[in-house]
Amino acid sequence: MKKFLFSFVLVLSILSCSTDDRTLTADAQKVDKVIFGGIYGMCGGDCRDLYMINENGLYKDADSEADEYGEWSNTTFNEKLNSEMFNNTSDLLDIPSEILEEGLTQEDLVQSWADLDYYIYVEKDGKSEEFILDHIHKNASPAAKAYFKKFLESYKELGGYMIDTTNIEKYY
Repeated sequence: MKKFLFSFVLVLSILSCSTDDRTLTADAQKVDKVIFGGIYGMCGGDCRDLYMINENGLYKDADSEADEYGEWSNTTFNEKLNSEMFNNTSDLLDIPSEILEEGLTQEDLVQSWADLDYYIYVEKDGKSEEFILDHIHKNASPAAKAYFKKFLESYKELGGYMIDTTNIEKYY
């Protein structure tokens, strides 16, 4: 009887383990949509390279000059990208709770260059946060740094313009 009970508990333990790495951790929340990419301050015409991701897919901005400059969250998105690109960027929908609840301080969002900024707009339950930055400060929380790294990896994979921020210490 003891062997049977031990075997039963062992099998139950093994079956209850999840191999899904995409489940949310306790400190992250799934959001409704994220708009992310690059915005350019000194250019003529359409000065954005943005993507929008939501539960339905990943979309590229319309590259329309009719979209109002500076109204990045109101950009037109009409080009749906393939499911592989969506799957590679879907982790951006999982936002650290501290970013949603407390936001990021101006000290966290570093502006060093005038030509290109990274843009992240997050919307959940009708509330939104907008971040415009060149990089995350070295003293920002680990969650903020990890999310920004995830953003950079996703944007780079989509062909986004990247500024090398690996040696950012020299700016402090």
